[in-house]
Amino acid sequence: MRGELTDQTYAAAGHLEAFVDEHYLDACAHAWEITSELAQSILDAVDGDGVDPADEHRVHCLDWLRRAATYRMLPRSTHVATSSAGALAPTVDLLRHAASAYPRFIESATSGWSVLFAGEGMRLWNSYFHSRNGLYRPLNAAAVATVTQTLRTGGGTQILEVGAGTGGATSHLLAEWPRDLASTYDYTVTDTSASLLAATRRTQREQAPSNVRLEFRRFNFDLPDDQGLTRGSFDLVLAVNALHNAADLPLTLRNLRSLLRPGGTLVLSESLCAPGDLVHQELIFNLLPLPADAYRRGSRFYAEAMWRAHFDAAEIDATIQVNAMGPELVMVASATKGQP
Repeated sequence: MRGELTDQTYAAAGHLEAFVDEHYLDACAHAWEITSELAQSILDAVDGDGVDPADEHRVHCLDWLRRAATYRMLPRSTHVATSSAGALAPTVDLLRHAASAYPRFIESATSGWSVLFAGEGMRLWNSYFHSRNGLYRPLNAAAVATVTQTLRTGGGTQILEVGAGTGGATSHLLAEWPRDLASTYDYTVTDTSASLLAATRRTQREQAPSNVRLEFRRFNFDLPDDQGLTRGSFDLVLAVNALHNAADLPLTLRNLRSLLRPGGTLVLSESLCAPGDLVHQELIFNLLPLPADAYRRGSRFYAEAMWRAHFDAAEIDATIQVNAMGPELVMVASATKGQP
């Protein structure tokens, strides 16, 4: 029934602008300068005519590289300060690592999995999703700001995070945990990857405040069954830059809703890509398989309008915030499950 999740967000109005500001847009423009140069260098090194036209993935990657090589964000009024170079390094390092593998990837001599999830690639991947990465931090920070305000207003004690990956959002939430909360909280951290989950467990157990009990378990948000989780038992479900990978997004949203108790809150943040636009991080993520409809859309990331359509299809009324400055880049959404 539509409206089961009603518009009852606890997020402070306009808090997204605290994270996506002029400085952030300047950093994005700088990242695009590097990305465009890398895209052109890849095109100079590969034989695009040698790609099998039936290989939809690699054809998409070549088309994206051609567009990216000439892409420019709107000119910014300032340059990124030298002191900020360290904050951009996790993105720039992973961009360069990915670019170095593209010729072999285009020739089908290697896979994106082996490039990004082994050796140096895995180390850079972990660093990319941490809040020390200035270009990724807004995704963690916006979600955590919403979560902490929910907790402060009596939002319950049972928390589930899905698609935790390398634990970037987990780490940010534990670091920003409201120290004045006296209750004991159960925080269940999940991902489909056993190896990523094990690494997150190793790094996060020592971060947890004394009143937060961490549990780590595998959970695939694409599957319709509860996989051992109890439906209607969580006060808060969190997903940071994960759900755009869902095979059936409305179905996934409904499944996550079913895990919430009445009055529980769904919080998610996501990278955005406006229709026909590009985002620099896709030079990295295009090495990985894309959802089938992403080829038609031109991006694995959704635009704001598409997110609204998917929430509607899932019969969820959500409050959605998108950065007001610059192109569509970051979204935070929340919705609270109504009483039966």
